[in-house]
Amino acid sequence: MAVGRSSIITLREINKENWRAVVDLVVLDSQKDNVASNVMSLCESHYAEDSWARAIYADETPVGFIMMSIWEPEEWYAIWRFMIDHKYQGLGFGKSTINLAIDHVKTHHINAKNIRLMVTNDNIKKFYSKLGWKEISVIDENGHVEMALDITE
Repeated sequence: MAVGRSSIITLREINKENWRAVVDLVVLDSQKDNVASNVMSLCESHYAEDSWARAIYADETPVGFIMMSIWEPEEWYAIWRFMIDHKYQGLGFGKSTINLAIDHVKTHHINAKNIRLMVTNDNIKKFYSKLGWKEISVIDENGHVEMALDITE
C-alpha cells in the first residue's frame, strides 16, 4: 500500500532495526539550514538526558523524525528537532505528528502547561501559527522566534 494522506501516523522508538532508515530521511535542499541532520540529532539525543526522540511512520514507512526536550525537574517541554522527508511533505504528516507529540506530553506529563519551540523562518512560523502556537519572544536578529502552545485547555 502506498503512503498517502490516509496513512496512519505513529511515533516509534528508534532502535537497531530502524535507525538507518531515520538517518536516510532528508529535507529539501532549501530546508537544510532549518534543522540539523538526523545523524547529528540521533547522536545528540543519545547523550542528552532530556531527549525524547522518535521515528515518524506513515503506516509501515519511516517518513520523518521528531525530537523533544522533556525535562521533568523544570517541567520543561520543547520540540527540539522535527522533519518530514522531502518525498512525504504536503500530505498532512507534519500536523499529525505535532498533534501526537502534544498528546504524548499531555498524557505522560500531567503538570505540563505549555510546549515550546524555536522557528527559523516565516514559513515554519506560519505552519505552527495555524496549529495554535503563539510567538512569545524574538531570539535574535536573524529572525529566530520562540513560540509556545498552551496545552492546559
